[in-house]
Amino acid sequence: MMRRRILLLSIVLLILAGEVFAGPPPSPNPSPPEGREQKAEQQRFRILMLLWRGETQVEAGFRSYVEERELPFDLIIRDAGQDPNRIPDLVAEARQLKPDLVYTWGTPLTLGVVGSYDQVDPARYLTEIPVVFTMVAYPVESRIVPAFVSSERNVTGTTHTVPVEAQIKAIRAYRPMKRLAVLYNPTEPNSVINIGELQRAARNLDFELLAESVPLDHEGRPDPSILPELVDRLAAREPQFLYLGPDTFIGEHRQTLTREALHRHLPVFAATERPIFDSLITLGLVAPYWHLGRFTAFKVEQILLQSQRPRDLPIETLHRLTYFVKLPIARQLDLYPPLAILNYAEVLE
Repeated sequence: MMRRRILLLSIVLLILAGEVFAGPPPSPNPSPPEGREQKAEQQRFRILMLLWRGETQVEAGFRSYVEERELPFDLIIRDAGQDPNRIPDLVAEARQLKPDLVYTWGTPLTLGVVGSYDQVDPARYLTEIPVVFTMVAYPVESRIVPAFVSSERNVTGTTHTVPVEAQIKAIRAYRPMKRLAVLYNPTEPNSVINIGELQRAARNLDFELLAESVPLDHEGRPDPSILPELVDRLAAREPQFLYLGPDTFIGEHRQTLTREALHRHLPVFAATERPIFDSLITLGLVAPYWHLGRFTAFKVEQILLQSQRPRDLPIETLHRLTYFVKLPIARQLDLYPPLAILNYAEVLE
């Protein structure tokens, strides 16, 4: 928690000083450990990459780090296809393959592979093989780790979530905000945790949170057909922004949501990178996925080539974030960014 508070303070200070970095963060590039070349000749390491929805920019960044540094890693790819019922079979295959390390993507998959830290069951979860996770929005709140400083077990990883209070500061750097609208999937743990974080931020930072859960269909899944009606209902309450958080369902329907919001003259803030480039968001403060993948590969390198234990490596996000502004959308909304933001934002034309 202390590490997260320090990170939050750093981000807030950067925003207030007009120095949130628009350029890509420097990739971790330590000097090769002594004797690495000799070890690479003697041994190659197998990494079983368990993915939730196929390869993403995170994996592209991971591969780029491995290739750039010519690391002796062989990647074995498996995709759960967003089906939690497939996770036990992936765990069983990991036991059979006995890779040197397992990489997991996202909260449901990671929980299914390692379990929560206070309910470790070696018969059900991987305990002997090192596990490095990524794209876990709330690793502490989801009980994957007890604290960011250490998992206290054979697990470490990276998170893509920017602290919520820093997100609110980023929004208010663009325009005053007293009401924030958000839609969320009530069946997704990350999204429910995020709503709790937003509710705490609303109390601490004095704004009204207008939260609507997406109704479920007869199969117990969120119903995308009702999204335009929900956006209309929220827009009628005159929020200053619609918030897109770390929610897989909302991310999948980002184009519908942002199109409906723009039609109602409602600007959209993105808390993750996925909606930035292919939907009608106005701005966002994010940890870029490609760089997160490289950072995750760096942690894997520390474990496999530098013999560091996962429990000794903290769970971290990128230390430099990107503030995006989409100028064509700002023009349509007649909501131009303040000049101070243009000094540090990455402006997309």
